[in-house]
Amino acid sequence: MIKLCENSDEFLNICEKLKEIKGARLTGKILYTSMIAGLYGGQVFTFVSYDNEKMNGSLVLLLTRDQIGELSLVLFFVWIDSHYPNLHKEFIEIATQKAKELKAEKISILTNRNEKVIDRRIGKYGFKKTCSIWENRIEKEVI
Repeated sequence: MIKLCENSDEFLNICEKLKEIKGARLTGKILYTSMIAGLYGGQVFTFVSYDNEKMNGSLVLLLTRDQIGELSLVLFFVWIDSHYPNLHKEFIEIATQKAKELKAEKISILTNRNEKVIDRRIGKYGFKKTCSIWENRIEKEVI
């Protein structure tokens, strides 16, 4: 069963799943703040999936405009229990339905995972790589 989540206690459970993701750069604080803001701002949508009482997946979508002004729905955070691989398809269907509802022109996924893994898992749903960004940081420490 997949449902729209509007409960801050469930948000905390979703944030706990970050600990299971190797190399996650997203922090629990940013994820939680984004989900809470979504309740009030209408640009973040959180879905959770349960098998009986056990959470087996979560999907956080972010509605935004990209660098050229197109409305885009971003899969901001996705966690799926490895015992439920079919949730990929269901989450993609939910994202597609939500994108149509919001009149988003495209669905984007930002990830630091291996491109081959991503292509194998979601390429079959019509996603194509459009760009790769190598992160360069130029920083100045402000004291």
